[in-house]
Amino acid sequence: MKIKICLLLFASTTLFAQNLSEIIQALEMSKRVTSMKEQSKSSIAQTKLLGAYDAPYLGLSISHADESSDKGEEYAVGISQDISHPFTNKSVAVDAKTKAIELGSSYNLDMLSLDIAKIYHQACIRKEISLSLKSLYEEQNEGYLRLQRAHALGEISKKELLFNKLDLAKTKQSVRTYKRAYLAKLSSLNESVDNLTINDLACDDLIRITKEVELKEVQEHALIKKISYEQSSANSFYNVYNSTFSTIGYELLYEKELDKDRYTFGLSLPLDFLSSKAQMQRTELMHLDASLMAKKDALSIEIQNYLSASSIRLKALYEEFVVLEEEILPLSLELKDLAKKSLKEGHSSVLEYLDATRSYTKIVLELQEIKKDYYNELIELYKKADMRERL
Repeated sequence: MKIKICLLLFASTTLFAQNLSEIIQALEMSKRVTSMKEQSKSSIAQTKLLGAYDAPYLGLSISHADESSDKGEEYAVGISQDISHPFTNKSVAVDAKTKAIELGSSYNLDMLSLDIAKIYHQACIRKEISLSLKSLYEEQNEGYLRLQRAHALGEISKKELLFNKLDLAKTKQSVRTYKRAYLAKLSSLNESVDNLTINDLACDDLIRITKEVELKEVQEHALIKKISYEQSSANSFYNVYNSTFSTIGYELLYEKELDKDRYTFGLSLPLDFLSSKAQMQRTELMHLDASLMAKKDALSIEIQNYLSASSIRLKALYEEFVVLEEEILPLSLELKDLAKKSLKEGHSSVLEYLDATRSYTKIVLELQEIKKDYYNELIELYKKADMRERL
């Protein structure tokens, strides 16, 4: 039966069916992702402004003296500039903040890809269920045609025939229900990826179901590293605001006054000790650093606790899946085949065959539902662990 299901899946995969890697590749070039990337670049450019200095000012003035004793043109040319936080290395703080923004943007894109992977796997499971039920329906329908002939010959009662017909109708309805569920997930994928029309899914690249999932260190998590860069930036800006002078201004001026040349150099220094602004800025950054430290510790614990609990749930789902696939499903299939053979030979009733078929169908659905739960749990774990690379 498993071989037959695989053949049906293969047969349904058309030239236009997309697999997960093709969908994610299209997603990365979509308008939605382009908007996210451009917003990130805008934030980075805004951050780099914090490390930029204002350009110097060029001043020029011309005047005309028209007195009986003094007559002629006078002019002045000067350059002036205010340098914010001189003698400090603001680039370290800006670089750390930039890396934090880049990590945050990359993380958001990874989470979007994992959301797409989750929908893809949910859709494929529904497709598998629909195809499995369709195969069962076709088998039941063959049996029903034989029973119709047997009823016409008076070999079985009308009641036995109706039992089979009812079960056949239920299976047909289940096929339609799961096909509709598959189409709904397909629609969700089309809504998420705005530059690709997805008509069908290949479903030949589902993540392998395993008992253990190897996790990376929590400290390698993008959000943890992002907070570390934010801390580095806060500490660097603290040093910037802890400098002796918040700004220094200078002016170079040349003046031509009729028969005189005048050169002027001016220097302005702020009296920061008369203001509490710098101290308030340092206090803000000090508390920000403490807040980020607590946030990072709390997030590390939250991630670790979730991953531990999720790993236990995945292990339980795997073990349940293995029992169903390797023990219960083969026995149920054998029982169904024996009941079918016995019915043909006249050694069992239609009700016994229907009961065996119904039991087998139930096991098939349970197996697929466990796969669906497993993939949902696994991809949520990948999201929490920041493991998009496992796709």
